[in-house]
Amino acid sequence: MHHQGREVVPLTLPQLSVLRALRDGITAGPTLELSYRIEGPLDIPAFIASVGDVVDSHDALRLAMCECGDSGPHQWERATPPPADLVTCQRVKAGSEERFSRYVAHLATTDVGEPWDLRTEFPFRLRLIQHSPELHAFIATFSQLAVDGSVRAVFGGDLWQAYRRRLGDHDAVTAPSRRFLSTAAESGSPAADSGAIADFWRRQYARIPGEWGFRASSVPDAGTAEAGSLETGFVLEGERLRTMRQAVRSNNTTEAIWVQHALASAVFEHTDAASTAIWMPVDTRSTGERRLLGMLTLSLPMVVDRRAASSDLLRTLTGDWLDMLRHRRVTREIVEAGEIAALGDLAGGPERSVRLAYISHPRQQRRTAVGDLTVDYGAYAPLIERVVSGVHLRVGSWGDRVRFDFTVNRARLTEAAARQMTNDVERILLG
Repeated sequence: MHHQGREVVPLTLPQLSVLRALRDGITAGPTLELSYRIEGPLDIPAFIASVGDVVDSHDALRLAMCECGDSGPHQWERATPPPADLVTCQRVKAGSEERFSRYVAHLATTDVGEPWDLRTEFPFRLRLIQHSPELHAFIATFSQLAVDGSVRAVFGGDLWQAYRRRLGDHDAVTAPSRRFLSTAAESGSPAADSGAIADFWRRQYARIPGEWGFRASSVPDAGTAEAGSLETGFVLEGERLRTMRQAVRSNNTTEAIWVQHALASAVFEHTDAASTAIWMPVDTRSTGERRLLGMLTLSLPMVVDRRAASSDLLRTLTGDWLDMLRHRRVTREIVEAGEIAALGDLAGGPERSVRLAYISHPRQQRRTAVGDLTVDYGAYAPLIERVVSGVHLRVGSWGDRVRFDFTVNRARLTEAAARQMTNDVERILLG
């Protein structure tokens, strides 16, 4: 099939899920962001050329998308834009770095709030802002219709490798070109294990508890419940981070499963339910696709049954998580043939009360040296109010720091219960 002379392919199931959620109002703005504080003598032409190298090597960063005609949503590849159109550059006169940082965060907030139209624009917005020749900020936003959370690690890793090569470092790795559209075109083809995958998810959906809620003592009165969301959280670093990671090793598990165990345990302390479903973004990539940018992550449920002993819960979670990973290659063909659920159900909806997103950067510190530069990752977070339907936990794990951000719907939990649940998770993580 072709669109205006270009070969087109259908959207992947994860892309369709995001599109459906956007239409249904479940997702307000499908945008991912990253930011760097760059200290040192940045070579701006080399940096912008390096951005072009990354965009050129990943077709997912050059996607166009349309719902034209009767063929359903489809996408195609564009050429890499010229350097002048890649990055918006500006110099900012600010009396202090604090004022500069506030301005950059404001720009990041504005970019995150802008809607996307992939018929006419590329799925990224990039800005380089100069405070002084020795201090720059780089902020990037990406459409989640084109890429998933892997963009934070892959884009950044490839960018700094390309920058080192541009400056003459011949030891820097050259990133091979990655073809997301080839994967998207093949995603509708039946796999050898598609029957087993469909059976697994049919059983998983059948186990999702229908009626579920927190104890009355944890839920605000209907007449007094505030609108909106409450945000709480904590950071583990230094000795406390070492304590948590020692607990992970002592229990012979992984950090991701240890976090699942802490969240499930804390939830069961606030409900009488025999089971709950934790919805998590699951990367459907194969091992060989780990560096492939594209939207290949689905929000899928793990049903957790209450266990009397913490060790039993941890053991069950380990087995269930490994089962999910073994059956993660969910495609549109599998969903439709297996009659598992409507496509929108895979994106997360109002009935999904508990969600967990764990993002790991195991080989990366929050502050990293790149030649003569010092790069601080995530330095300019956008100021956004997250809207959730229940309890969402976002975890960002780095080599030297793990950040836990809870967002709670005020109609589902009282502020006291939300803060207690946050404290419970922290206590359980530390063993």
